[in-house]
Amino acid sequence: MENTSIMPTIVKLMGGKNNIKLVANCSTRLRIQVASPKSVDVDTLNQLKDVKLAKVADHELQLLLNGDVNKNYQTLIKTIGFNEDGRKKRQGPIDFITRFIGDVIMPVLGVITVCGIMKGLLILALQTHLMNPKGGLYLSLYAVSDAVFYFLPLFLGCTTAKRLGIPQFYGGLVGAALVYPTITGKALHFWGIVSRSRYVSSFLPVILIVALMAPIFKWVQAKSPKVVRNFLPGLVSLAIAMPIGLVAVGPASNALADGFSWCIQWFYNFNPIIAGAVIGAAWMYITLYGLFGIVISVVVINIFNGSGDLTLAVSIFNVLVVAGASLAIAFRTKDSSLRDDAYPACVTAIFGVIQPALYGLLLPRKRLFRMTALASAVVGALAGWWGIRKYAMGSGIFGLPTMLNQTHTAFLPILVNALISFVLGFVVIFMMYRHDDDVVGQATPDQGKKKQSK
Repeated sequence: MENTSIMPTIVKLMGGKNNIKLVANCSTRLRIQVASPKSVDVDTLNQLKDVKLAKVADHELQLLLNGDVNKNYQTLIKTIGFNEDGRKKRQGPIDFITRFIGDVIMPVLGVITVCGIMKGLLILALQTHLMNPKGGLYLSLYAVSDAVFYFLPLFLGCTTAKRLGIPQFYGGLVGAALVYPTITGKALHFWGIVSRSRYVSSFLPVILIVALMAPIFKWVQAKSPKVVRNFLPGLVSLAIAMPIGLVAVGPASNALADGFSWCIQWFYNFNPIIAGAVIGAAWMYITLYGLFGIVISVVVINIFNGSGDLTLAVSIFNVLVVAGASLAIAFRTKDSSLRDDAYPACVTAIFGVIQPALYGLLLPRKRLFRMTALASAVVGALAGWWGIRKYAMGSGIFGLPTMLNQTHTAFLPILVNALISFVLGFVVIFMMYRHDDDVVGQATPDQGKKKQSK
C-alpha cells in the first residue's frame, strides 16, 4: 500500500483486534479468520482506496490490497501485535517453553537441515557406488554432515546464550566443555558424588546449564567494577554453573530426554501402523492450531539422539498429500481466482509450506479438509508399516533423504510412500470435489450482506 497508516482503519473495519483470530496470506491476498463475520464492515472496506477487494464467508475475510502481499501481511501483524505465524501472542508456561526452545533451535535449523540432507545423499551415493567410502571426498563430506550433530551442544550453547542476553561465546564454551573428551562419558567425582553422562549430540543439558549460568553472569556483571567487568562475570558464572550442571542438571536433563524419547518410541513400537495413522490424521490440525512448537520440542529429541522420529517423517508425507490436493483443486475448479491460488499453493506445499493451501484452499472447504486429513492418515499408516523414521531436519521433498541413516538405507519405501502421498491427495480431492466448492469463501459483498440479513 502507498500509505501503511491506513492499516489501523482496516483493522477497525474488521471488527477490531479482538475479532481477529488468525492471519494468513496466499500468493495474492490476506486471509483473516474472524470470530464474528457480522462485525466486519465489508462495504466500507471495499470503498477504501487501498482495498481492491474484501469479501467474507464462513468466518474468513479475504483482503486483496494494493502492494506486495507479504509486506501487507507484515504490516497487519505488526499493527495488531500478532506473532510472525499470524497468531495472537500468548503468555502461558507451555507457550513460553516451546517458544524458547524454538528460539534456540531455529538459528541452527538451517545448518542441521543441510547436514541432514547431505547425510542422506551420501548414503544414496554409497548404495549406488558413486563414492568410495574410504575416499577423501566421501570422508570430508561425511565429516561436514556429522559435525553439527556431534558438536550440537556447542551450537545450541551459542544460541541459548544469545537468547538469554549474555555473550554467545560463553554459551559456546559450555557446549564445547560438554563434548570435551575428558568430560563426556567419564566418571567425574564431586565431593563424594560421582557423575557419569555422555553429552555428545545432546540437546537439553547445554540449554539448561546456560540457563543456570545466565542470571549469575548478569548479576555479577551488574555488581562488578568496570576494570574487571570484561572477565569476572564469565569466570564466576562458569565456575558455579559448570560443576552444578555436571553433577545435577546434565544427568537430570539427559534422564528427562531419555524418558520423553522412551514414551514416544513406545507409542511408535506398540503399533506403528496405528501410530502413523493417528499422526497423519492429526498433523493438519497440529499445523492449523499452531501446535508445531509443542510437538517439535518433544520429538526433536529422537532426531538428536539418533533413534529416528516417525512424527516428523509423517509430516513430510502430509505436505505431499496437501500438494496433491491443491493440484486437484486447480484442475477441478472453474473459478480462475481460486485456480491462481491453488497452483502456487501446490508448489509451496511440495517444498514443505502448507499454510497457503491449508488456510486458503482447504480450511474454507471443511469437507475437503477432512478428506485430506483422512488421506494423510492412510499414508501415515503406510509410513508406520514401512518402519520409516526421520533422522535429521528437513521439509518437503528435501526432507526425503533425511529418512536415511547408516542402519536404515532403503530409499525405495520412502520414495514409494512419497509418490503414494501425492497421488492419493490428488485422486481423493479430484473425485470428491463438487462445483459448489468453487463458491465457498467467494461470496461478494452484496451476497454476504444478504446472508447476514437472513
